[in-house]
Amino acid sequence: MKNQNQTNGYDVVIVGGGFAGVTAARELDMLGHNVLLLEGRDRLGGRTWTDHRLGLDLEMGGTYVHWYHPHTWTEITRYGLEICEAPGAKEAYWIADGQLQSGTPAQLNSIVKESFEYLLGKAYEHLPKPFDPLNSSSFTELDSTSADDFLNGMSYTKEQKDFLDSLLAIDFNGDPKDGAITQMIRWWAFSSGNRYVFADTVARYKIKTGTRSLIESIASDVKSEIKLSAIVKSIKSDHENIEVTTREGESYQGKAVMVTAPLSTLDNIDFQPALSNTKQAFIKEKQVAKGIKVWARIKGKVEPFVTYAPEGYPLNSVHLDNYIEGDSIVVGFGSDASKLDPNDPKEVEAALRNWRSDLEVIESTGHNWTADELSQETWPMLKPNQLTKYIKEMRRPENGVFLAGTTYADGWGGFIDGAIENAITTSRKVHQYLNASK
Repeated sequence: MKNQNQTNGYDVVIVGGGFAGVTAARELDMLGHNVLLLEGRDRLGGRTWTDHRLGLDLEMGGTYVHWYHPHTWTEITRYGLEICEAPGAKEAYWIADGQLQSGTPAQLNSIVKESFEYLLGKAYEHLPKPFDPLNSSSFTELDSTSADDFLNGMSYTKEQKDFLDSLLAIDFNGDPKDGAITQMIRWWAFSSGNRYVFADTVARYKIKTGTRSLIESIASDVKSEIKLSAIVKSIKSDHENIEVTTREGESYQGKAVMVTAPLSTLDNIDFQPALSNTKQAFIKEKQVAKGIKVWARIKGKVEPFVTYAPEGYPLNSVHLDNYIEGDSIVVGFGSDASKLDPNDPKEVEAALRNWRSDLEVIESTGHNWTADELSQETWPMLKPNQLTKYIKEMRRPENGVFLAGTTYADGWGGFIDGAIENAITTSRKVHQYLNASK
């Protein structure tokens, strides 16, 4: 039904301006379609956000890139961007069996060298073609197993188990008991089963000018219209057109709609007709990652260090990221956002004291993505059975409505790379759909 605020003439309306949405807008624009992108925030980037805090440009959300992320690396190359890396740790602190230990990173790594390498080596056995996960019977059989149960089925010392639990809590940004081991096997397979390569792919390299420079570069190639501060309330489909309405009452017509909003927010959109029962079940289940990322400015210049603690601690890992004006900048990750306020320096300092009592937090900051109504999650991490039960259905369009994003990627699900990959493949499907309807 039309109203005075309604706009006609769009081939595709894209909901969400993160990497998936902006990449899709560029792809469909280049294919000759008239596109409208609606983003609820007052900026592009979604769960990536380069913001100036603590005296530096910091990444509030998604950060790390690598040449093993093929789609992201292509975009970095396309736009002539550079990467940088954090200082290599010289000191390590870890908690195992409730006891604080310290040493060199090499001593820490020796704890799980053989066991972790064994795990990563298993990844290729279960997933010989990493970008074709749903066609490996060995892999799909494992999808019902949680990461924690998978580890419990092997022989580890308490120290080894706690360190591996620390690593998994960081990667899932949630409780490993809730996460599917297949999510980690995918990442391990993409890293060639090499634990050093894996560490580099997930936590070493950043874009020198920030993720903001990449999203803005992609957006600069979008000739179609982009509207910010436009939160979508409903999507109504009929046999000819689809009407997208925002909270402000603005309505837009399209022949197809691509929704790239995070999985945890999809139940905030009124789909008419309703999405399939299977899609609704996945949306209701949500996913694992409900953690926190915190930045802190530490008084004085400290040696590069890294810390680890298993699930249950407010922070599972912290490492030195940079220096500014004689002070140190550290970044940390915790698996439960409810356990720590990143903007409270006293809370952050107390969390750091689990490892070190000599660190004075001058200022701290972060963004609670779990409490943010437009994300309600950090990077998406799947629960047992979700990949095999839901992903194919989530990729299937209904009534001209397509879902897209890193959650549904064949490749690096949970990363910028997965968002770009799935945006490209879904854009091609939208293009074919529009051509078939002419």
